[in-house]
Amino acid sequence: MKLKINKTTSLEDIKRYLFPIRDYVREKKEENMYDDWNEFEHMTLWLKNIFNNIRKDDTNILNIHYLEDKGNVIGVVFSLSGNDNISNFFNQYNIPSSNEKAAQIAYFHIVKNYRGIGKKWLQEEVLKDLQNQGFKSVYLKSSHQKAFSLYEKLGNKVGHYTGLSDNKLYQRYGNIYKISL
Repeated sequence: MKLKINKTTSLEDIKRYLFPIRDYVREKKEENMYDDWNEFEHMTLWLKNIFNNIRKDDTNILNIHYLEDKGNVIGVVFSLSGNDNISNFFNQYNIPSSNEKAAQIAYFHIVKNYRGIGKKWLQEEVLKDLQNQGFKSVYLKSSHQKAFSLYEKLGNKVGHYTGLSDNKLYQRYGNIYKISL
């Protein structure tokens, strides 16, 4: 399922779709896996920036793809497109731009008990939807090493990045992938 964000959408409007990300941060803390990186806080700041881009220029598009079971959101991934959104991503990570129609996916999370279905959902619904919209490639970045093998099966690594953890205690290494559709 998919929800298209418009100029009037607020964080409060989409709160229920953010559950898988909030739940992942809770899980990290409870299972002593917290790595000084709060995905929920970063996603919230990121969304505020994207909402501002959409309000400035309606060619910037954000869709929330979500997966439900028994009325509960169990998976979420954001897809971005539009000139500002994609060019900002390319510029920030030194990715050569091309003339092909490209999108970015971000914050792909599935709650723990459903994680085995992520690849199938991503391929058969999210990426297929983007392909049906005419996109030729999708870019994503990830610092979650457990997800690297999935992204390498779907596409190619085209870059990497390093950032500091929230408290500036650790370096976070990540990869950037391109998935051709």
